[in-house]
Amino acid sequence: MKLNFYRLLFLAVVLALWEAAAWSGLVQDYVMSRPTKVASWLSEALFSGFFWTNVVVTLRETLLGLLIGGVLGVASGFALAHWRGAFRLLEPFIMALYSLPRVALAPLFLVWFGIGESSKVALAASLVFFVMLLNTYTGVREIDQNLVNAARTMGASNGLIARRVLLPASMTFIFAGLRVSIGLALIGTIVGEMIAGQYGLGQMIARAANMFDTAQVFAIIIVLAVLAVLLNEAMKLLEGRVMRWQPSRREL
Repeated sequence: MKLNFYRLLFLAVVLALWEAAAWSGLVQDYVMSRPTKVASWLSEALFSGFFWTNVVVTLRETLLGLLIGGVLGVASGFALAHWRGAFRLLEPFIMALYSLPRVALAPLFLVWFGIGESSKVALAASLVFFVMLLNTYTGVREIDQNLVNAARTMGASNGLIARRVLLPASMTFIFAGLRVSIGLALIGTIVGEMIAGQYGLGQMIARAANMFDTAQVFAIIIVLAVLAVLLNEAMKLLEGRVMRWQPSRREL
């Protein structure tokens, strides 16, 4: 309780200083706006159907990108952990692709997938894919081989070992990757919408920035931060349900 009080106090001080700087003329409205204008825009937007339509579009694209990139990344991580020779062969190419600024490749995604939602989903998925691949591969490699050998000694097939030993033991790494990937999927979606979006919060940011409406830009940034926090909390709840068999584990 005391920690939350100090957090709220810190936030209140920052907002008060920001408002005071705007009123005194130290900061121009078209540069940083002011908290009261941001709050005013948000209060109007919350009752706007157009605003919620754009929130739903961005959320849908983000979740689809997270799902597609996550599934493909986990499957690829398990496959490469099983065929380690293939990972050694492909590792330089994987790291090269992982290191590429895929945000800078966003125009290519628009050419390949069009200006609709598909390009935003693909861009988000590409950011998630490599994180999940590397996390899953590392998780599987970190598993105690004695567990695998014991299961194999008792006659377990490779499929059974994957389901009952490898997957549960690597879930900590997988969920850690998913929680990191939430922000990456949101970044990919927003960047795609800003470059060529008909709907979505990224498109609203780009339009507001072109009109020097910094109050709207800051308001949408706050909305995106809230969405990221809510998605992260939802992932923590899912992690708790899926991994309830673990007696104790440290929060990431």
